[in-house]
Amino acid sequence: MINIYDKKVKIVATLGPASDEKKMIEKIIKNGADVIRLNFSHGNENYFAEAIKNIRSVSKNTAILVDLPGPKIRTGKLNKDAINLQKGSTIILTKKYTVSDEQKIYIDYPYLCDDIKPKNLVYIDDGKIKLKIIKKINGNELEAEILTKGVLKAEKGINFPDSSLSIPSVTENDKKFLKFGAEHGADMFAVSFVRTSEDIISVKNMLKAEYPSKKFLIVAKIEKIEAVKNIEKIAAAADALMVARGDLGVEAPVENIPIEQKRIIYVANRYKKPVITATQMLLSMVENESPTRAEVTDISNAIFDGTDAVMLSEETAIGKYPDEAVAYMSKIIKATEKSPMFSGGGYKSRKAYGNYGGIGIGYLEYRSIESDDKIKIKRNVSDISDIIAETASTASKLINNCIIAAITRSGYTANLISSFKPPVPVVAVVPDDSAKRRLSLNYGVSCITMKNITDKNIDLQDVIDLIKDEIKKSGHKSPDYAVITGGIPIGEPGSTDFVKIVKLSC
Repeated sequence: MINIYDKKVKIVATLGPASDEKKMIEKIIKNGADVIRLNFSHGNENYFAEAIKNIRSVSKNTAILVDLPGPKIRTGKLNKDAINLQKGSTIILTKKYTVSDEQKIYIDYPYLCDDIKPKNLVYIDDGKIKLKIIKKINGNELEAEILTKGVLKAEKGINFPDSSLSIPSVTENDKKFLKFGAEHGADMFAVSFVRTSEDIISVKNMLKAEYPSKKFLIVAKIEKIEAVKNIEKIAAAADALMVARGDLGVEAPVENIPIEQKRIIYVANRYKKPVITATQMLLSMVENESPTRAEVTDISNAIFDGTDAVMLSEETAIGKYPDEAVAYMSKIIKATEKSPMFSGGGYKSRKAYGNYGGIGIGYLEYRSIESDDKIKIKRNVSDISDIIAETASTASKLINNCIIAAITRSGYTANLISSFKPPVPVVAVVPDDSAKRRLSLNYGVSCITMKNITDKNIDLQDVIDLIKDEIKKSGHKSPDYAVITGGIPIGEPGSTDFVKIVKLSC
């Protein structure tokens, strides 16, 4: 059963010890979670196999996102519980294994002395401790100045914000988890620490070679400065983007994060790819029953920016109130979408800039740090599906009390329509649950399964009747009209070539 008048912006909720039991999964989904994220940086394959089994037993419609750990570089073990690092002092960084102390810190990175140069910065423990390289001592060791004092504990993450690293973004461990996810029914994969479009292409090529009959959505996590610089090509290669504000907030100056968030969302909207805004959106709800006013504002502003989805991490994975966090997120989304200031995925009072997502006032004059010709929107008039999607979105703004219905085998047309952020619900008529789940990140899209949609002799009236029946089952009154997109023959991939306005109400 679908609810076409539910929130348009989607919610990604992370599963963890606080939320991995069936009853809690059911509450989280009931409260508005559209996608369940499994963070493979924490847990083992047995845990995730059981988690996937629990999710699927609760819901066949909820998408599963496997978040790959990527090449996380860490410090080593210590000779005590913690060591104090004093500002202005020097310390040795080594790639040769040793137990760390106040004089020397082991860093688990084999290319340390090749990639990290004098004057490069080193951030430890999410940037709480900052170092600057003074010189290379030998093939194993670097000397660094401590820029900020801090307490170092064992096995903390390392960031090299201004260094180009030799380690691949997709590790052998990631490849193992890709296979695991593909074989256990995952719908989406998030690739961590993406640097270039090649990182995404390599994942797609591997999955295509290993599982040619399956389709997956590949999300590029934008959390490195290199990724921000290469955002255009990454957006073109990926199926979706994630504004991963955690590590990005370590690598980039924290005051720049709102600007980078707007930039990433803007590019995703232009490339017609769904985008997730993530990290610390309701962090206070790890301990508290209600969010702060700043958190509510943050979520609302991300929606005004044009995000397709918002994500909960610790809030649902280890927080005390996982189901309440999802409920609050849903409440904030709905309130923002009902606001008279909100208009189809963005801020209503913005200047005209074309139908490429919602960019807030003051951001319209944004230009890429790359050359201006790279940021121009490229319209390929030979892509009929794109023109049909824009036509359907435009028509929906001119017709009172209507919906858009996209007949689509792969979800491609529904994704295109969603990217224009139409003000009305989008109903995607798809052939199976897998296609339905792949559209779980798309703004405003609900799905109906019609297994015989792949039949070439299917009648359009059958599709219309199905839509009316499903809306009736949900307890809502049927809209007056449907703007229907599809192709002849109906259901044929890549055949979308018509827009038809149909009266639904009697």
